[in-house]
Amino acid sequence: MELILVRCGKTQAPPGTLRGQAQLALAATGFADLQQLASSWIGPPPRFLFSSDLRRSRESVQVFAAALGMEPLIDARLRELDLGLWNGANFAKISVQETQAWQRWNADCSEYAPPEGELWGALLERTRSWLDGLRQLQSEQRVLAIVHEGSLRAILAHILDLPLAKTRTLRIMPAHASALRLQPDGDEVSYLNSPQFLVL
Repeated sequence: MELILVRCGKTQAPPGTLRGQAQLALAATGFADLQQLASSWIGPPPRFLFSSDLRRSRESVQVFAAALGMEPLIDARLRELDLGLWNGANFAKISVQETQAWQRWNADCSEYAPPEGELWGALLERTRSWLDGLRQLQSEQRVLAIVHEGSLRAILAHILDLPLAKTRTLRIMPAHASALRLQPDGDEVSYLNSPQFLVL
């Protein structure tokens, strides 16, 4: 199976905003970048078009729904990591006002969560459940999913068997595409963080 993942576009949030599960709207540049990416789609439409249920992802997926003539499937398991009370907050203020909690979380979000937020392991479990469902589909099918930086890193962690620290070395930009092959004899990454769709 071909699984193509797109990080949603840039939002209207001010610089320094911790996005998390905040319901942020896409910026005009975010729409434009996604439209450019959608115009580079190669071949027939995917069998399924998925999206996180967060606002920026739902707005992003509409670009592809219009371009491909499809109805998106909304799945909350593809949400970004929940930052709890830090969703939508300014990281500079949090780093000063809640220094100890901020430093702990930045050092290891697998062991520490933001106040009322979730651990990295919870995001891994959500995305693993979604991937397991995809593996039940026919092997020749194509799937396109609009996700977030964190959920994309979690999916790559599953495919590449990477620890959290290593996923942070992967560059994941807004409105960029990555492609995977899910195969019974071993998954693989076809390409990563591309500004256009590529031939697999």
